[in-house]
Amino acid sequence: MILRTTLRPARLLARCATRRHLSTRPTPTSKFSVLLDSPQASKDKVLLELAKHVTSARNAVTGTEDCTAIVASQDYAAWLQDESFMSCLLGLLSVSDEGNALSRKLDVLTAVSDGIGSPYGLDDPQKGFSFLSGSRDILPSLWDAESFTGSREPNQAAALTFLGNPIEGHSRPLEITLPLANTIFQNGRRSTLFASEWHRDGDGPMRLGKREFKQSQRIFTHNTSMHSTATIPLMPLAPPRKIVTGLGNIVRQVEIDGAPAPASKELEALIPQLFETRGAAGISPPSGPIGVWAWVIPPHVVEAEELSEVACFSGGSIANEADAALDMSTRADRMLAAGCRLHRILSGGGGWGAKQGLLSLDPETSYAQPEQNDIDAFVKAFEERNSAEPSSGLVSPGSYVLFCVEPYLTTEQKRSLKLPPILSLGVSPHAEDTQHSLSEGPGKIRILDGYMGIQSAAGLFVKALPEVDGRGTGKAASLTTRINVPRSFLVPGIV
Repeated sequence: MILRTTLRPARLLARCATRRHLSTRPTPTSKFSVLLDSPQASKDKVLLELAKHVTSARNAVTGTEDCTAIVASQDYAAWLQDESFMSCLLGLLSVSDEGNALSRKLDVLTAVSDGIGSPYGLDDPQKGFSFLSGSRDILPSLWDAESFTGSREPNQAAALTFLGNPIEGHSRPLEITLPLANTIFQNGRRSTLFASEWHRDGDGPMRLGKREFKQSQRIFTHNTSMHSTATIPLMPLAPPRKIVTGLGNIVRQVEIDGAPAPASKELEALIPQLFETRGAAGISPPSGPIGVWAWVIPPHVVEAEELSEVACFSGGSIANEADAALDMSTRADRMLAAGCRLHRILSGGGGWGAKQGLLSLDPETSYAQPEQNDIDAFVKAFEERNSAEPSSGLVSPGSYVLFCVEPYLTTEQKRSLKLPPILSLGVSPHAEDTQHSLSEGPGKIRILDGYMGIQSAAGLFVKALPEVDGRGTGKAASLTTRINVPRSFLVPGIV
């Protein structure tokens, strides 16, 4: 049951009001997150806590924005389609000292992600909601009919796309695409993304005018002077290896100690050693197969970034996996800017004859139908089969691969990286790899001003755009990759 008073947001706010007036100072955008520690948190409780926050936190919500984007974790997918709850929620977000007696129209984008990012960057995904409000410019082409799904149910998940500032060392702005969660078991839909239009007369309730399910939506926020930055926690297993033979997304041979060797040979020896080392330290093996990734690196980057000198597991120089991963992560921005690509290893090892030791890398680097990615990957690789500086992320003789795995992180290490108020786009670990504990009772409701965190289990699809609004001029390395390492996150340098 929804609090009846929330049908009149001004009344609920009055219950929680202090002597301070609500701020009406215009801001480009405002963002905040509501994190819930209990599955038993009721809609009434959430609305009441939000009302208290709106009246007590300076500049938390201006009440003057024309557009709002709301992202919920899977647990609360059904709440977003509860018209009564949404009316109350939007009523709270749109009350200000000015204009309460006037008619009001609010455009709303609603989405369900795999989790809300923790303000501790490497921590487990959270449950709750994240909000972004501003002018209608932040949701361009919201009502573009081409993005509507209509009655059809697409096979591919809907996605949000953000425009970010260039990574340091690169001149082009970024486009970051984040696929949304599978909500079949929450509301019967492959994914949940819809636009809605709401109206209010005077201080009455918000009324739903129209709603359309969508397949995609771009989100533009306001630029700062910050560069985008990526944190990708991976521990190197061995030094970079030169690719001797390979085509498309298949690595056949690499160079080890000056001689060609099957691509999987080193991994087949190192992965059992890794399990043994962790076991001796009392670390339980993962619930499923261990994830292994390959950085595909142009030759000049190996020397420029001194990648042959990084601490790696095979050298026995790693005493703390988290430290090694964070040290490697400090190079991530420069590697991406220089044209390096990240690929998860899908399969490989074993075999005999010509197929001995082949490794298959994930060819999906852009958010398109997988079969199209496979075709494009092969064609591009064939065209560049003799180039040591491939423009795509596909393997090519002469380039290098650096094999890495997810590091083991303690709870303390996961929470060691506190983020400031920012927008964070992250990669959610699989549910079995998280330790997010929910309280038995009503639990705490935490509201974080200035912070918006969205996570996707499918990863982030990142590419550099040629030029947007006059930005991004000059020659720059190709940048197109998929970041799907769990607990990775990208801060797009925007507010």
